[in-house]
Amino acid sequence: MQWLLLSLSLALTSSLHTTPSPTMRHCSSPTGSMDGRIVVEEDGGEAADVTTLTWQIGLGETLCYRFKSETSSLVGTVEVTYVSLKSIYSMLDSYQFPLVHSSVQCLCDCPGGHSQCDSQTNMCANISNCASYYNPSVRSSGCFFNFLQLSAAMCCSIQVLPASRERYRAVHLAVPSIMAQFKTVYKNEEGEVVDTRSYSVDLNSGSTIDWDVTLQVSSPGPTTLVPPGWYVVPDHPSHRHTLLAGLNVNGLDGWDINKLGWLKAGKKGGVVTSSLEQLVQAFVPTVENCADGRYGGTFTKGAKIDRLLVEGQKRRLTDVYPFIGDVRVWRRHVEMEHKESPLLALTLQHRSKVGVVVQYSSSHLSDFTGLLYQDSFSHLHLNLSLFQASGTITGVISGSRSSQSILLRLPLHPSNATRQVKLSAIQCRAGQVRVSLRPLSLQNVTITKHLPCVTENMRTFRSTPDIRRQVEASAVTDCLSCGSAWLHWLDPGHWLETAWPQARVVIMVTMAVMGMLVIIMVCKVIRGVCKCCGCASSKK
Repeated sequence: MQWLLLSLSLALTSSLHTTPSPTMRHCSSPTGSMDGRIVVEEDGGEAADVTTLTWQIGLGETLCYRFKSETSSLVGTVEVTYVSLKSIYSMLDSYQFPLVHSSVQCLCDCPGGHSQCDSQTNMCANISNCASYYNPSVRSSGCFFNFLQLSAAMCCSIQVLPASRERYRAVHLAVPSIMAQFKTVYKNEEGEVVDTRSYSVDLNSGSTIDWDVTLQVSSPGPTTLVPPGWYVVPDHPSHRHTLLAGLNVNGLDGWDINKLGWLKAGKKGGVVTSSLEQLVQAFVPTVENCADGRYGGTFTKGAKIDRLLVEGQKRRLTDVYPFIGDVRVWRRHVEMEHKESPLLALTLQHRSKVGVVVQYSSSHLSDFTGLLYQDSFSHLHLNLSLFQASGTITGVISGSRSSQSILLRLPLHPSNATRQVKLSAIQCRAGQVRVSLRPLSLQNVTITKHLPCVTENMRTFRSTPDIRRQVEASAVTDCLSCGSAWLHWLDPGHWLETAWPQARVVIMVTMAVMGMLVIIMVCKVIRGVCKCCGCASSKK
């Protein structure tokens, strides 16, 4: 048993006693164990000794150790760096769309005037992407019979066009694959680099890297991911890697005018839509003076027409999801690089029995300052300015009700640096938080300060007048079996309207016939009464 412990002794040595070279990596603090000697037998044949190390490695950390074979003259140094963590999203669907601009031409027909506007009027003619609008009950401001509170009729052509040559790309992202990238460096006894390799490991499935030292990664990866769904990319060379979140976007077969992408870019620079009937429903006529030609209309607030993507609507994905550091958008997939990652379980295996010495670099911190900042999206960030700092620095942030531990990884050589650390819900006490930082070294030195809290206002609802109102459709007044049509045309306020749909003609004829029958019946009754009165007087 003693020879086993001697052969697999684990010595932790600090680089306080050595002068680091300019090209040396920062070796992170040791967090792991060595399982020891394992005898492996392949297919019942020859047995071999295997040395296994199980390590917990964080994003940006480097595991450094020296090894010496007990069965040969092999001596060297292994450095394994956890370089990056990326989410790779494949694209299920994609299309381009412009922002929409409207061109509206209207005609207002005063009551009692020339009948230029009715339900059969087609003002679009052969214009593409155009819908005809008709409303028989608009204000008759400026008309001769306005004092009678009569309604005017309005006919419009509503054409939609791209607002500019600028296009946007809607992308539908699927469930991602989580890829962790590692860099391995193998040095000989003199410190010369013998081999350098980079590996990408899919954390969804786990993987084994078959190198001179076998590496196995078995962690599930991060729990914080950008959800799959529809996102928008500005189709411009300077913004092609900008992903916008928080926008309401139509699907590939969606045509809702209350969402972006209802007017899609077709081939050869054209546009395509199937939502022209929605334009009529979303159009609200406005009449200032019907006789003088001062009239027009607007669209309901929800309609994505004549509206730009203002800053309050378009949010960069890195602002909405602060754990994402960078985004790269390609033709068929999107790469999102993470700022943070949980510790990954890393197993290293030597094919022979070796002795191991794990190394780590000493850390320094002279002083620090900073503030706790809460942005308009309610994300908490601790902004730190570190002076003469290097290595690994641990810390604790204490608020009025809770505390949180943090870990900072800095370059090997002391220098001034700034870092931003994302925090959870930390409540400030009297506008301050208590921050304690300690560099990882043999000297137990902790620096504690109270830092101020700065908060931006969160977006909230503010009441605004809603200009939307229900537009009376012409089909209601042209429905013979609808009670509302009868009530509409029997109302004296609509008798002088210029529109004469089929329902109005039938209703008017019916009422005229009924009126004549009533008159005839009244005349006969009066005549009968007169005859009776005449007979009685003649007998006397």
